[in-house]
Amino acid sequence: MKSIMYVHGYGSDGNATKGRILREMFDGVPVLTPTFDYDRLSPWEVQRQLVELCSREHVAMMVGSSMGGYHTLCATSFFEGPVWAINPVSDIKVTLQRITSPLLQQLEGVGKALAELRLAEYEQFDAEVFRCLPGRAGQVNLALSTDDELLGDHSGLLRLFPLHGRVVWKDGCGHRFMRFGLNRCRRWVAVSVGGDWAVNGGAAIAGSGRKGRDAFFFTIYKNKSVYLQFKI
Repeated sequence: MKSIMYVHGYGSDGNATKGRILREMFDGVPVLTPTFDYDRLSPWEVQRQLVELCSREHVAMMVGSSMGGYHTLCATSFFEGPVWAINPVSDIKVTLQRITSPLLQQLEGVGKALAELRLAEYEQFDAEVFRCLPGRAGQVNLALSTDDELLGDHSGLLRLFPLHGRVVWKDGCGHRFMRFGLNRCRRWVAVSVGGDWAVNGGAAIAGSGRKGRDAFFFTIYKNKSVYLQFKI
């Protein structure tokens, strides 16, 4: 059976809120939410784990947030299915320096050496992998905040992926993309996935999809407002 994989951001884990929401929305479809220790794993090791998971678990769609969005984008070097990146990091060296700078000032010895090694590894990985991705037309879809306090306006990201598919912009969500107004409709992303999927959970409305496939709309309501909405 096909599955969806969610890749969490730095400082998070497989129990992240977005992963739990995906499970609720796609009840009956396996949603993988692995945990990656970005401090301990090199970027190449993270990618090797993603390769193994995608192959073993028949992953049909990948969703990633922040640093997980960066790794999800990097996975397009081997993964050809649809990808959704939520406020993904695009300048990994600058972002990691910003995140880890306070920590580096407190570390010493082996811990500091390891943190500095990771920065150097990501700089090399970025040049060898992220800046050389195939850029398949329409494969990469982006969910971006207009008020991302960590990454700014995402202009650099959009230049790197000129052949992107959908781009969904949201106001007032911040970098975590989770600050939804309770009384305002917040449609999140429209996700297109091919193949034979189980349709369970949420409010489903059948319609005509591209290439003869049915399209289904999933909606989760919170306080009588639309909280998230997906389309398959």
